[in-house]
Amino acid sequence: MRVLLFRMLCDTGGVSSSMLLLGRGLARQGIDCEYWFCQPSSRLPEFTATGRATVGSLPALAARLERGDFDIVQMTASDPAALVVSRLAGRARVIVTARGALSDVWHRDNCFAYTAISRGMAELNQPFTELEIEVVHNAIDVEAWAPPAAQDAAGGGGPIVAFVGRTTAAEKDFPRFTRIARRLIDRGARVWIADPHAGRWEQFDGLPVERFAAERWEPVAHESIADFYRAVAASNGVVLMTSRSEGFGNVAPEAAACGARVAAPDVMGLREAVIDGETGMLYPAAASDDEVADRIAAWLASPHDTARCADAARREFSADTMVERYAAIYDRAAQRLHDGAAGGARTHESDASGMALLMEHLGRQRGWRATVSRQAAAELARAGRRREALQVLADGFRAVPTQLLSATALRQLALAGAGLVRPARRA
Repeated sequence: MRVLLFRMLCDTGGVSSSMLLLGRGLARQGIDCEYWFCQPSSRLPEFTATGRATVGSLPALAARLERGDFDIVQMTASDPAALVVSRLAGRARVIVTARGALSDVWHRDNCFAYTAISRGMAELNQPFTELEIEVVHNAIDVEAWAPPAAQDAAGGGGPIVAFVGRTTAAEKDFPRFTRIARRLIDRGARVWIADPHAGRWEQFDGLPVERFAAERWEPVAHESIADFYRAVAASNGVVLMTSRSEGFGNVAPEAAACGARVAAPDVMGLREAVIDGETGMLYPAAASDDEVADRIAAWLASPHDTARCADAARREFSADTMVERYAAIYDRAAQRLHDGAAGGARTHESDASGMALLMEHLGRQRGWRATVSRQAAAELARAGRRREALQVLADGFRAVPTQLLSATALRQLALAGAGLVRPARRA
């Protein structure tokens, strides 16, 4: 079996970590796996080191798919180029995974199987498809994450309260982190912020933040983040998450596997990524900033068993289960359709804020798909792939008809049209 893991952008976050983990696990099972990206990032060397990664165009990928080089193409359901790739897949089975967003384009005719990294993601996406969305939880590389040695220290001082992620991402609700952290600083805590984009206070003008002098606020390279977590654990500190929702929240099990306890709101994704009472604490999403700070302060005053925390995370989130589940889906003979009689999505009042953001993202996603569709159509037409170009254009038009009527879109359509009337030339 030959599997292609596709993503338009080789991102710097959890999706790349999950792709690498899945690819390595499949290889251990003797399943041939490759990675394909259209755009690189700082994490690309981790993929190229496998000798199985390509950064290439969609027409180049179309040629590989046409040759039948892959049996399975797996993608993130909300990837802007995923619908285009599904059009190019040919005989390859398409598997999509809902990671942290809604998607409304997948059905039995363009997708063989649909998975989600958390039950919450599956339940919210289920109304958009007749395919059964199967839960395959994210996992962590248990060989990469380990608790601190007894002699490890974090520079002395009070416990560290840490934030990990994009501070400017609305769904992370960094302003709430600042308000809780401010209250904990008053009780002797230090604050570390690992932000891949090195945010600044000026970016939050007009938002309800409470400013303070963070001991650290800087990007932390992926290869160094385990040491960051271990330092938090050694300080008897906590990784504080304030997200309105998460697809799963890889930070939680990764931090816990390094011995750092996690405090997170009881919201979609995080309620599955935190083992309440073992790897961390779930606090009510509606709790006030003062209430959350009081809970955490009392928690930090008690000793923390880093080894027990790490063992629980490593046991619960091992990659073996994830790899076995996907391998079974790849081998399956038939699609699984949703039984409508089973009922709709279970709703949690605490997820309302996150759902609003997800719906806003879905609207933007349609525009991104339309943009990628017309760009891909122009590239495919220039490569002599006229039939695929027309199909991709049609998909883009269905996504957002008005997107194809802008001045930029019309210029791109003119380029695509020029390719459509030229004689086909294939390499």
